[in-house]
Amino acid sequence: MTNVKVLFLLFFCLSLKVFAYEPKEGNVTATVGPFVSRTDYPGSDSGAKAPWFGDVGLIVQGDLNQYGALEIAIFHMQKAYFRKDSASVVAEKTELMHVTMGYRYFISPLWSASLAFSSSYPMGEPRIIHDDFAPAIPINTSASDAVDYGFDFSIATELWNNDRFSVVSDIRYSLSITDKEDETGSHYGIMLGLKYLIQEKYPNLTKEKN
Repeated sequence: MTNVKVLFLLFFCLSLKVFAYEPKEGNVTATVGPFVSRTDYPGSDSGAKAPWFGDVGLIVQGDLNQYGALEIAIFHMQKAYFRKDSASVVAEKTELMHVTMGYRYFISPLWSASLAFSSSYPMGEPRIIHDDFAPAIPINTSASDAVDYGFDFSIATELWNNDRFSVVSDIRYSLSITDKEDETGSHYGIMLGLKYLIQEKYPNLTKEKN
């Protein structure tokens, strides 16, 4: 975990930009790109480990003013849930849609942060990836639930900008608030996305008035 944090920090510190996106009332942007995530589970003595999964995310923002925007995000992802009883651990993996709705604050032209309410919707049957329990003692995780709720925290930076397009990096932490007893369902991840300015309320006119 420490190595991952160091890599993320170096990635941001060494990133170069020429221009920066300027939020304005009425602007609508969409960001799409790969999303790599991992359950925030430190591992167990029996060998249970949280794997990294890669998938895709979509983030849509509507600027309220030059300081903030409403944000809706959808992530299609694989996720592992870990639950323990004494020294025994069971881990189940499931495919799910992770949806967030919240507010993004622009700290500077380069940096922004967001807080959002999240809900996750597992799809299909979960698959056991680690099980210390005897076959006759089944134990369920949230991978079998209809929905899982939580809060998402995000810090994003713009790496490159060219008019309507830009490249952004977004680090996220999703705190699950509906974990079962002795369960770990929170996850963190990073998204590298292509951001596109879909709509401007007051576009700059560059053509001659002829």
